[in-house]
Amino acid sequence: MSDTVTFLQNGYNGEVLEDLLTYTAQGNDTFREGLIHIKSGIQYKYTLPAIKLGDIIQDNNPVPTSALGAKGPQGENEYQLTARHLIPQDFMVYLEFNPRDYEKYWKFAQPEGNLVFRELDPKIQAVMLRLLIEKKNEYIGNAIWTSCKGGDAVSGIAVPGGATPIGGGKEKYFDGFIKRVTDNANATDAETIAGGQVIISGNTELTTGQETEDAMYTMWKKCPKQIRKKTELVFLCSWDVWDMYDQYVSNKTVKYAENGDLNRYRFKGKKVIPLVGVPEHTIILGQFSNSMDSNFWMGIDYANDTEVLKIDRLQSNSELFFFQMRMKMDVNIVRPAEIVVHTAYKKAP
Repeated sequence: MSDTVTFLQNGYNGEVLEDLLTYTAQGNDTFREGLIHIKSGIQYKYTLPAIKLGDIIQDNNPVPTSALGAKGPQGENEYQLTARHLIPQDFMVYLEFNPRDYEKYWKFAQPEGNLVFRELDPKIQAVMLRLLIEKKNEYIGNAIWTSCKGGDAVSGIAVPGGATPIGGGKEKYFDGFIKRVTDNANATDAETIAGGQVIISGNTELTTGQETEDAMYTMWKKCPKQIRKKTELVFLCSWDVWDMYDQYVSNKTVKYAENGDLNRYRFKGKKVIPLVGVPEHTIILGQFSNSMDSNFWMGIDYANDTEVLKIDRLQSNSELFFFQMRMKMDVNIVRPAEIVVHTAYKKAP
């Protein structure tokens, strides 16, 4: 779809136009690729419990004693429970507009009769609603990865030169993935490091395909052995990172594909998924899916929270209409110790 809107109406000022073209909308790659599990029905707080069993093997003894069953520093002989939380935060989509501003493009929708009783045609609603939903999804798709509760002023994250800020603009209602990772990797308190700590395999800026490949090799070597064969284990990266790697692979003497072809989205047999939303200089290796086994969860209030939209007149004596959506949302990592990240985003000194 073109990112330029041009109306060619043969001089009839939109009299026969029945479809309105929209600017290309980004959408939400994270939802589309099924990389996050969504938990609905959270009005206040939802606990993400994880359980781990320590060493239970010991010498044979006819009558085990309390000494043999004593708990050890590595969690021997005990179930270890950890808990992380989803606490959805409120935000809203709101737009006011005057349908009469678009009458010239919708001749078919101009009803006869008094202006006071004219209503917004359902077909017009559908076009405008589609664009609104796409714009909402674009925001969520970015906020999942780069938002920070309170905004960039309180993020405490040093951003690589020219890269996407953490908590910039309206991405200020909940902590996204990069904020969660940075806090977890640098924390010492039990609540933040519940479930272990994220493995930071590197923190340099990725500027070449060679650096990208080297970073992925390092990540693979640091990946916990017990999750390497998980079918949902994938590499996630920004499109900038993928394009560098794709060009580098295409230029090799022994190529994975012809120069004009797209290389396979795989590394070490695992999918490599470029996403709009993942920031620059960042690669993530983990178990991402829309099932309960996913290592990345989203919490919302109601099951249809992100799709319930109210359309009405602004007030009884007004020509203006409004679109409104009220949402509550949060994201969190479930098992930080099973995620490997290379990112140039660092804790600010």
